[in-house]
Amino acid sequence: MKITKLSVFRPIAMGMVILFMLIIGAVSVRNTPVDLFPDLTFPVAAVTVTYEGASPEEVEKLLATPIENMMGTIPNVESVSSVSRTGGALIIVSYTWGTDMDFASLKMREQLDAIRDQLPSDAPKPRVLRFNPNDLPIVRLGIQAPDGDLVSAKKLVENEIKPQLDSVEGVAAVTIEGGTEKVVNISVNPTILKDHGLTIDQLRQILAGENITLPSGKIKDKGLEFPIRVFGEFDSITELKQLSIPTQKGVVQLDNLVDIVETTASTDQISYLNGKPSIGISILKQSGENTVSVANKIENKIERMELSEEVQLETIFNQAKFIKQSIRAVLINMILGSFLAAGVLYLFLRNMRSTFIIGFSIPISVMTAFIFMYFSGQTLNILTLGGLALGVGMIVDNSIVILESIYRLKEKGMALKEAAIKGTTEVGGAVIASTLTTVVVFLPIIFVDGLAAQLFKPLALSVSFALASSLVTALIIVPLLSSNLLTKEQKKVAVTSRFLTFQRRYVYLLRKAIRYPKRLIVGTIILLLISLSAIPFIGTEFLPAQDQSYVNINVELPPGSASETTFKTTEQINRALDSIAGIDLYYVTIGGSNDFSIQAGSNNNKAMYSILLQPISDRDKSDTQVAEQIRNKLKGIEEAEISVQASDSGLSDSPVSLEISGPDLRTLEAISTDIRNEISKVDGIREIESNYETGNPLIEIEVNRKIAASYGLTSAQVAQSIESATTGKVATAFNRSGNQVDVRVQVDPSTLESVKDLEDLQIEAPSGELIELGKITEIKRGNGPSQINRTDRLREIRVTASILDRDLGNVVNDVKESVKNNVSLPPGYEVSFGGQNQQMNDAFFKLGGALALAIVLIYMVMAGQFESFFYPFIIMFSIPLTVIGILFGLLVTGQPFGVGSLVGILILTGIVVNNAIVLVDYINQLKQSGMHTSIAIVRAGKARLRPILMTALTTILGLIPLMIGIGEGTEIQQPMAIVIVFGLTFGTLISLLFIPVIYLQFDRLKERRKERKKQVDL
Repeated sequence: MKITKLSVFRPIAMGMVILFMLIIGAVSVRNTPVDLFPDLTFPVAAVTVTYEGASPEEVEKLLATPIENMMGTIPNVESVSSVSRTGGALIIVSYTWGTDMDFASLKMREQLDAIRDQLPSDAPKPRVLRFNPNDLPIVRLGIQAPDGDLVSAKKLVENEIKPQLDSVEGVAAVTIEGGTEKVVNISVNPTILKDHGLTIDQLRQILAGENITLPSGKIKDKGLEFPIRVFGEFDSITELKQLSIPTQKGVVQLDNLVDIVETTASTDQISYLNGKPSIGISILKQSGENTVSVANKIENKIERMELSEEVQLETIFNQAKFIKQSIRAVLINMILGSFLAAGVLYLFLRNMRSTFIIGFSIPISVMTAFIFMYFSGQTLNILTLGGLALGVGMIVDNSIVILESIYRLKEKGMALKEAAIKGTTEVGGAVIASTLTTVVVFLPIIFVDGLAAQLFKPLALSVSFALASSLVTALIIVPLLSSNLLTKEQKKVAVTSRFLTFQRRYVYLLRKAIRYPKRLIVGTIILLLISLSAIPFIGTEFLPAQDQSYVNINVELPPGSASETTFKTTEQINRALDSIAGIDLYYVTIGGSNDFSIQAGSNNNKAMYSILLQPISDRDKSDTQVAEQIRNKLKGIEEAEISVQASDSGLSDSPVSLEISGPDLRTLEAISTDIRNEISKVDGIREIESNYETGNPLIEIEVNRKIAASYGLTSAQVAQSIESATTGKVATAFNRSGNQVDVRVQVDPSTLESVKDLEDLQIEAPSGELIELGKITEIKRGNGPSQINRTDRLREIRVTASILDRDLGNVVNDVKESVKNNVSLPPGYEVSFGGQNQQMNDAFFKLGGALALAIVLIYMVMAGQFESFFYPFIIMFSIPLTVIGILFGLLVTGQPFGVGSLVGILILTGIVVNNAIVLVDYINQLKQSGMHTSIAIVRAGKARLRPILMTALTTILGLIPLMIGIGEGTEIQQPMAIVIVFGLTFGTLISLLFIPVIYLQFDRLKERRKERKKQVDL
């Protein structure tokens, strides 16, 4: 064949364009941020306000109520809830999805300014906070203290490790948890001080006055000016002990008056790593930074740190690790799917050049999709890459149809270039229509809000980008490659005898179906009804659980339990954890603060475990199974409420959540107790918890204002004196080798072990007189503080639970039935269900509407393509047939129907009509050439059988790895893959017979109407 300059230049030019696109795609991949999920904006903001000393009831009345009322007037507010505790309140404002949270936060601040005069004048200004998942730590580290020395370990973290981590590019903040410092404790016996005519405050003032270095003027001598400085700082504890204290009995050495001990400062938070004292480090990334990139830089910095061998630094949590594992798994599935699709092509085509032409469309389309993703601001995450993995099999569909058309014409003896042009033109319209029907199904998601929409919009975009790229590839690159790479001498595509046998059987069945259409139609309807009967056996869920190799344990002892008691409980838990296989390390924090910013009372009765499991490949149990094993091991631990949680992605609420609302807290508590007892009997329920807190035991001191005033004392002065005596105050500090050591003065704890000791406590009046506390106050034991929860201005108690080995929908139905039949509600009280069940129902409703709109759009696209309302109506019959495969697939795989399944149906709706479009389009072409309808149907079915099977099998086999769920992070894509694989399999097989029969029946009906019309006209 003579090759002209033009025929040579065009392939070279196109090759340069393809190479350029691949390079740009690779650069886009490299520069696109990598994350676990798409960027999420939760429509939630909060107001925090403190009011020292106020009881929960006072906080509710004076702070929470007026703020709630004002927040409820802001546009787009969905609900307002609050938590009132001793000393402050937290008001949470939930907005409708899609609200501009920057504007909403600004509006909240304006409303707070408007009611500032209604709030107590001595309460600080309320603060507005926004909830952002990016504010959570991306890396958590645990550092074991050498020989249990938390003092030196904390110095190491503060002086060496933290500064280096702060310098890492992309790090926003580094916080330290746990640890302690050296302190000098001066324990005072009030009786001894009283005998010497001293008070604690006077002793503290003496210590502060002696430990100073002050400038003291200046003098001139011989023309020179000398500044004067008095040095009086303590250099050591020995000097402190030898300090002379003036008393009524003369000058007494300090250590003869008090006990002086150098020790470690008490702390509210104690951390242990694998049972050994440790310090925790939490690292947050800057907004907009790449999580994986920042985490990698942190790891590199840690590797370069020169730490002693005694220092053991462990990574407790690294979000980037799961991200990389998940994305690696999705990429592997994508590559496996590509090879399976290419294998199908070769089996049908039996020609390497043909397989290369179609297979080459995969990397071109994927790389082009990456370019679109980069410029549209998407991130590489398990959903966008999962979308590409879902689209791998669909990417080659257009190319297959184009190439098959070219081959068919070439087999008739047409020249390669002419066959490429005519073959592309012949099926180009059908290819464009089939691609548009697949892409258009994602358009309604734009109008859907909520968490599900935020998650799956990026997936829809990635699939749409890939399919749009594949359409351009099929219409331009495939004809070009076909006209230049295929050999002219090749007369026909090699077809196996097995396929010819299958083709003959199909043609036989198709003719039989046309001859007896009622049998096929009735049989298909019966099969559809049988499949619908499986619905009760298929459960429902919101989002599938993800195995992130991470388990949390929350431990709560009775209120008032000391940290020593909590520590003993954790030792029992540690022994149980050591006996469980699959655990890599565990980190526990005792006491400290929780996520609630308004703290009241001590949290010494609480402990929280972070357990890192071994990788999935190294253990034979899932994270939920390990959690259940831990749960069973810890059942024997008494007087402790222990909850174990796994597979928590942080994107959804508790699986089961019941909100009990009403006016009286005691009645709410009684109802919540009844509900907890009842739902605990429901199969699959685990970890029943309540947000109601009974409060910690405390000592209530009521000041007799009249008597106190006679001594010149106020309630505030009495409170300060008591705090100074019991908790102590730092009087001064001295430097030792560059480190500051605090000197704390407090009453000897051994002298304050009962209410009687507290009554005998000496308080100094402004006149200098010492008064026993019991003379001016009434001291008694009490219970508090507690907290008051409200939602939409009604008091509320929330009961939550997790589930195991059952689907969400059936568990919630059983819980509703149990509560309805066994829990009686007084007038004015009600129980509502929230949590994942509410999220699931909301997502089902909105995505169901999107599915209905997608079907309408598909019909409109086909109507425009066929320029008829008749043929698109016939093609739409292929959609309900997929229900047979969908329900069968969910039933045999044991997969509940969830949001992922619904999105899979949405995608499937756009795919399944493609085969019918190609078939009906060719039938119409044959009819236009003068062929009878029955003959045209058989001829079109035989001609289009191969491309239909090839496109269906490439899509199906391309999704097999995702359907199996190979690797980490594939749980979200798995339901979609199951729905598409089984739905497309059954839909394709039935559509090959059912659609032609429906076409024939409607065509006959159409002809009869024409005949009647002719007769009427005559």
